[in-house]
Amino acid sequence: MGDYFERVVDLEVTQEEAAEAAARAIDWLVTEGIVTRETDASRMYSIHADEGHVPGPRWAEAVVHDGWEPGPLAVVTGRHHHVGGQGEDDAEYAVCPHCATRTTFIDYPASFEPDEAVWAPFRTAVEAWEATGAGGAARATCAACGTASPVTDWQWPDYYALGALTFEFWGWPPLSDEFVAELTRRLGHRTARHMGKF
Repeated sequence: MGDYFERVVDLEVTQEEAAEAAARAIDWLVTEGIVTRETDASRMYSIHADEGHVPGPRWAEAVVHDGWEPGPLAVVTGRHHHVGGQGEDDAEYAVCPHCATRTTFIDYPASFEPDEAVWAPFRTAVEAWEATGAGGAARATCAACGTASPVTDWQWPDYYALGALTFEFWGWPPLSDEFVAELTRRLGHRTARHMGKF
């Protein structure tokens, strides 16, 4: 059992701003008829939410085609790392925000598992960010330039994102680029977009 999802992650909102930003986004989605304020746990497979907003009467305006009835929209606040695809939990690489050197964790196609010696300090920094949001432990040091930077400043692959506000569309037909662009515009921040299956 499981379902497909599409996710939009706000990459810049802070933990303190997330609840208010989520409320504004839901107000807009309800006004547009994309979702309702009613929530339901049916077809909800999010690891961060037990229920989500029920699709509204105009949900089809958010998708490329309306081939099937969508499931709920989970709105997740709180610092989390998010991974697209199916079952992955590790990043392939990260790019230093100071010197633009790429640190590779998984050397595809030679390997499909991360080099633990390289990935472990980054994973630890991500876990520290999720737990506290700040502090020296939430920094990762570049092996090339020696600069320790917040993990949220590093550039991650498209399928790996750190964010304090996330919208998970469970069982929806593919979202349209226009809809995602408008949601991003209303959030006022850079976003990441994932697809995957749980």
